[in-house]
Order: sequence, then C-alpha cells, then structure tokens
Amino acid sequence: MNGVLSWWDGVEEWLTGLPFVPQLIVTAVVLVPLATLVASGVNYLVGRLFSKLGRAEADDDHGLGI
Repeated sequence: MNGVLSWWDGVEEWLTGLPFVPQLIVTAVVLVPLATLVASGVNYLVGRLFSKLGRAEADDDHGLGI
C-alpha cells in the first residue's frame, strides 16, 4: 500500500507542478475517458439490477420524450 501511496504522491506533485494549460489538458485526457467508463459501468449495473427486479423501461407513448 505504501508503494501505491508513494506513486500517487509523485503523480500529484508532478501534476500540480505543471502550468495551468498543460494541467488542464492532462486532467481532461485522463478524467473524460475515466468518467465515461465509470458512467457506462454504472448504467450497465443499474440496467442489470432493474432487469433482475422485473422493472421495465417506461414507454414514450406521447412522443414528447418526457
């Protein structure tokens, strides 16, 4: 565990030492795909949970998308 914490401290120190624009770019390049992956995983898990509970998706009878 100390190895992981030491590595993370090094990454954090390197990232905070960068100027703002490179810091923003690195953060966006890492966080956007990571957040997309996490959101897709949560969506999949909720869909599986609802299918196990017998919940179906609501139909859009009136065509308004609400």
